[in-house]
Amino acid sequence: MSAAMPLQLWDDNPSLVDLLGFSDVVSPIVEAIGTPRVDPLAIGVHSPWGGGKSTILNLLEEKLEQRGRFVVVRTDPWQYDNHEDVRGDLIVEVLDQLAQHFDADAGIKDRVADLIKRISWTRVGLALGKGAFTMQWDPDELIEAFTPKTRSDDLSMSGFKEAFAGLVKTLPQVDRVVVLVDDLDRCLPAAVMATLESIKLFLAVPKMAFVIAADREMVRDSIAVSLGETNRSSAFAVRYLDKIVQLPVTVPRLNTRDAEAYIGMLLSRTEGATDDALTDLARHCAKRREDNQTPLLGGLDELSWKPERETLDLAAQLAQGLSADRLANPRQIKRFLNAFGVRSMVARSRKVDVAPALLMKLLLLEDLHRSSFETLAATPGPDRRDLLTQWEAWARGVDGVQRLATIEESSKHWANSQPSLASADLGQYLDLAASLIHVRSGEQASDDVIRHIQEMLDASEAVREAGLSSVCALGETEQRAAMDLLFQQGRRLDDVDSLFGVAIRWAETTPMLVDLVAAAAEDLRHKMTTGAVVNMGQSALRETFLPVLTAISNDSGADFQVRSAATMELEPSGGH
Repeated sequence: MSAAMPLQLWDDNPSLVDLLGFSDVVSPIVEAIGTPRVDPLAIGVHSPWGGGKSTILNLLEEKLEQRGRFVVVRTDPWQYDNHEDVRGDLIVEVLDQLAQHFDADAGIKDRVADLIKRISWTRVGLALGKGAFTMQWDPDELIEAFTPKTRSDDLSMSGFKEAFAGLVKTLPQVDRVVVLVDDLDRCLPAAVMATLESIKLFLAVPKMAFVIAADREMVRDSIAVSLGETNRSSAFAVRYLDKIVQLPVTVPRLNTRDAEAYIGMLLSRTEGATDDALTDLARHCAKRREDNQTPLLGGLDELSWKPERETLDLAAQLAQGLSADRLANPRQIKRFLNAFGVRSMVARSRKVDVAPALLMKLLLLEDLHRSSFETLAATPGPDRRDLLTQWEAWARGVDGVQRLATIEESSKHWANSQPSLASADLGQYLDLAASLIHVRSGEQASDDVIRHIQEMLDASEAVREAGLSSVCALGETEQRAAMDLLFQQGRRLDDVDSLFGVAIRWAETTPMLVDLVAAAAEDLRHKMTTGAVVNMGQSALRETFLPVLTAISNDSGADFQVRSAATMELEPSGGH
């Protein structure tokens, strides 16, 4: 995978191809739905957010339709428009899809229409009760809407379940009506309860099966919330869900082997892999998984298309680098790859050249160990290599090497992974990354340093002295960065007397800075005043400034008084 390839992004939509090896989960669900021993049947497909539940529903729907004799109804309560009557929406959606499936059977369509009338009339009462209608109503109609119906009444919900059971029982050439419920864990507590109630109270009849894909803990929390805060609410929520779901199925967490294959197949899209090529790769991985062969994306020579070695190496590195939580979550993996693609494009547009493997490792640090990344980014450029060398030595367990206090213990695995960063030139990329996430870079001054620089340029001598004292207490590398900033600020001044006065005194305290002062004097000599010239000539660092003084004294375009002052300072006595 080349760093120059166009941006490739992955959406959060469930996959239609089994890139995750979920067939081992789907097959037993299909078998369970096909057995009549538990009727009706409710299956819970459980995993945390982004764990692949919707993908399993996609694969399950495809398998059931291939077998025949199943009517599959797909529903998503989270997307219902009418949040006031989620229960009614779910029931109507099941009925409506049955009517579409048996469109040629007028008898079934009529029976479905009669059942929908019951839901519709119930909604009229619900809307009236909530004051949704402002028009005038006939009193007799209002009384009719709120009068309890008998079980035998065609408009009664109390007789709905019996009538629905009769309909399902007589559906021709149908072993099961399978309702796939997705995204229940995204719903508000009231909608979660309404969905479960509609299943339990109205739709759970013989020949019906429900597959509910959700984060089990979030659903239980929603049930508990709907019951109010009591000592028994949590325990009741567990029993309530267990009463509805007879067969819980947990989506397996991705291990390193499966995550590496998944990432490799996603990155193959960047190389231009077609849908057919991706399907072939998925089948190849499934076969090697059955044979217990690793890596799953190994032995690819027999395929008509295969990803580049660089892509496979990058996938292996990422699988090793991601934390356990990220590694087990396909959606998080996609989002990380999206961030990698965007960051790669930004780096290219800023002319920052960084190898994909290095960028991937640095992005992992930024994503998983943010405070340690901030430490690295804030370290001055010349010191970053030493920091990384010590960091990686500590991670390898080198005797006598201790972890720096500003580095997280949890970063040990990251620091010990390949590639090594200690010898890499990371300056430009780290400065770019720091600017993108709004943290301080080592090439930038801290807020305190900026304040001290402003003090050093103040009109008050006392304020200048205080600022000078503060910056002289910094480390030498930080002082160099601070002096660079001082002269950046000073270039805007018309009178540079005070600027060079404080800079020279600073360099006398920290002699390693004298080269910066000399370079700035050469750069700003067109602004030089007699006061600044005298300061250089009378400084303890006078020898360093002699080339600048000589250039000023020979500059025919310089102010006469400034030239004269420079000539005097060049005399053996220093002009005095």
